[in-house]
Amino acid sequence: MGESDKSQDSSAKKAVIVAVTSGKGGVGKTSLSVNLACELSRRGHRTILVDTDLGLANAHIVAGMKPAKTLSDYIDGHAELAEIIETGPSKVKFISGGSGVKEMANLDDNGRARICLAVEELRPFCDVIVLDTGAGVSKGVTDFVSMADHTILVSTSNFAAIADAYGIVKVVVQDGYRNPIHCVVNRVRSAEEAEQVFAKLKSCCDRFLGFDLNWLGLLPEDGSVEGAVLKRAPFSEVFPGSVATRYLAKLVTGLERYLGTAKPQPQGARS
Repeated sequence: MGESDKSQDSSAKKAVIVAVTSGKGGVGKTSLSVNLACELSRRGHRTILVDTDLGLANAHIVAGMKPAKTLSDYIDGHAELAEIIETGPSKVKFISGGSGVKEMANLDDNGRARICLAVEELRPFCDVIVLDTGAGVSKGVTDFVSMADHTILVSTSNFAAIADAYGIVKVVVQDGYRNPIHCVVNRVRSAEEAEQVFAKLKSCCDRFLGFDLNWLGLLPEDGSVEGAVLKRAPFSEVFPGSVATRYLAKLVTGLERYLGTAKPQPQGARS
């Protein structure tokens, strides 16, 4: 971007950082991250998706992209920050984490701090930054959650997923995180199933942590999600009329209310 654009953008409001995380892998966190970023972008929010699942990054696969350079190149000094930003589906700006890179999986405190600083550098030039974190409670996850203005916690109704979801909340809250955490229950067969999962998590957070977990919404079990993975494309792009896409739109509307960033949708936008 030119110097005039840079100075103009730098005086504007900084982007909101939203971390998408889970205690357990395989709950659909990355699919939600990618489709969430796509829907925000379609609504006119300048959105950057950063895959911070270090060493196991796969958001580029869900997005159907083949990034030329990644965070790994940035950390190694082989690329500048601007060189690793690519344009993905729905005009989302995208930064890949680098998959199968041992050095990224074992990144030290200084390396993670450099990524956090890079994310901060991006804030004046967009509206929302979505961080697709890893699963679990390692520093490679909690460092990125800790810098978020809002965190989306993804779980399924699986008992282990619920227990691990509570585990990540416990760790970050005990580390001093006080920003809102919003729960999304994925792959459910009914609203009642999702509500039961949220009630369990909220009760534990209230009772043992004194922390008020927010409800954001649910994503139902939908074959189009897996179909989109096979097509290597976001489900909201290739199956715009699917049940999952409709529920995604509801999630984003709810998130916009929390962020205070709701914008009029373009004519013909999905509701």
